[in-house]
Amino acid sequence: MYKPSNFIPTDLQINSWDDLKPYFEKLLNTPLNSVSDLEQLILNDSEVYSVYSEQNARAYIAMTCDTEDKSKVERHEMFATQIAPQAQLIGNKIQKKIVESPYFKELEPKRYEQIQKELKRDLELFRKDNVEIEAQISKLESEYGQLAGSIMVELDGEQLTMPQAAVKLQSQDRSLRERTFHAIKDVRMDKKQAHDDLFNKMIELRQKVAANAGYNNYRDYKHDALHRFDYNVDDVLEFHKSIQKYCVPLKKMAAQKHREEMKLSKEDYKPWDTAVKPDGKELKPFSGGKELLDKGIKIFSKIRPEFGENLKKMDAAGLFDLDSRKGKAPGGYNYGLQVTGMPFIFMNSAGVHRDVITLMHEGGHAMHTFLCNDEPLIHYRNTPSEMAETASMSMELMSSTHWNEFYSDDDLKKARKEHLEDIIDVLPWVATVDAFQHWIYTNPGHSAKERDAEFDRLMEIYGTGEVNWSGLEDYRKNLWQKQLHIFEVPFYYIEYAIAQLGALQIYRNYKKDPQAAIDDYIRGLSMGSSRPMPEIWDAMNIKFDFSEKNVSELMEFVAKEYEEICK
Repeated sequence: MYKPSNFIPTDLQINSWDDLKPYFEKLLNTPLNSVSDLEQLILNDSEVYSVYSEQNARAYIAMTCDTEDKSKVERHEMFATQIAPQAQLIGNKIQKKIVESPYFKELEPKRYEQIQKELKRDLELFRKDNVEIEAQISKLESEYGQLAGSIMVELDGEQLTMPQAAVKLQSQDRSLRERTFHAIKDVRMDKKQAHDDLFNKMIELRQKVAANAGYNNYRDYKHDALHRFDYNVDDVLEFHKSIQKYCVPLKKMAAQKHREEMKLSKEDYKPWDTAVKPDGKELKPFSGGKELLDKGIKIFSKIRPEFGENLKKMDAAGLFDLDSRKGKAPGGYNYGLQVTGMPFIFMNSAGVHRDVITLMHEGGHAMHTFLCNDEPLIHYRNTPSEMAETASMSMELMSSTHWNEFYSDDDLKKARKEHLEDIIDVLPWVATVDAFQHWIYTNPGHSAKERDAEFDRLMEIYGTGEVNWSGLEDYRKNLWQKQLHIFEVPFYYIEYAIAQLGALQIYRNYKKDPQAAIDDYIRGLSMGSSRPMPEIWDAMNIKFDFSEKNVSELMEFVAKEYEEICK
């Protein structure tokens, strides 16, 4: 593991901008008289950002674990609204110092090519006026987390978190499923106006950021801001079409199969019927977060012994929060701690199969964090989402062959079938969410009603046509509000679909030769973001290709896997 120098204390306590300011100023005032001086500045800059990043991460983690603790919310907001803007302003000056140095072009190309591209892009996009706007947006995103975390579902006199209520949708009692669906629907519709008002403010501010940077819309700005050097907006739009052509038919096939197994007509097949198991047996893989983690460690150890050891180290350091509870933010994540060298895994488990997949997914991210530990530069330890999600989704698929830790033979088959159905289902959903955001930010001045109508139109395009939403149309139009990415991390979603293509290729290799596939996986992930993605994927023995041909071939592979499991 890379050991930092003493440029900045790794245990520095950051309680205000004044605690960090001297180190940024020291960076800014560093004399540059040679290429080695510039390389040392880049390294020192990385170390300052590593210390800052870890404490910012810990503030975010604490807030999401307990959104009702005012002091934790305030500390997170302090980083977002007070420290981040100052760091961004002086950080821009340091970036200029690096890029404008006469030695910048003399940096060794293979080592610094990616950093050079990223720094140039960031400088092109930076506008001083946007610093305060970004801080306002960050505060709104925090408000969304608090709003979403406060939602409780009242069902049959019981108060449930959203994940806990969702479990009831798998009940064999159709009456309970219907009551649960309506309880969830009612609370979401009660919060609709609050979400709309919050999102309208976000859109307005994001469009200002784009306009200040000289862009016609936030979509094009964000694409560049996300450092998408290896594909463009038109490639994404074509990818949407490929998903519609090759993935939607598979989704329709799986939905029809489920409806027929439920012995329901199209007229009778309602939204509260889609998650239930036709055979009447609910998968119950574990009880409580401790059992989930213990079994997860065994699975990771089977894939590669050091993977299991990594999770044990995290557990010993208290870097898991797995159970759902009131006041906890929704969702799940793996957050890398840049100084500690280990990540924190957060999720809202409720004892269902989806939780197993979530742990495998976030555990894949965690292995990525560990595998990048030897990289001295935070620039390369932080990986693009397409690469990060390839790490996590590959782990979902590879681990599925070891889920007998959670299930008997019959349930294992059912769990793997359900996982493939999730993959079949998620690709069109990703396209829906991404296409929706393309429309939002390229149609300025739209109303909330027009926004809902566009989402409903996309639901028709990427949906199955199997579910009868009669009388529930208003709720279907509002389903986009359950997707936190739209609020908190705009346009960070198509990466899941791109990464799924990579994960399917790794899984296909794993089925042929597990040892070789894991070696390839480790080789690619260890590169972090030090090279272009096509080169890293090549190192993993897969193709960075989301063309119609590749999508078609991979969907054929998924269809065969599905048929094999369903036998």
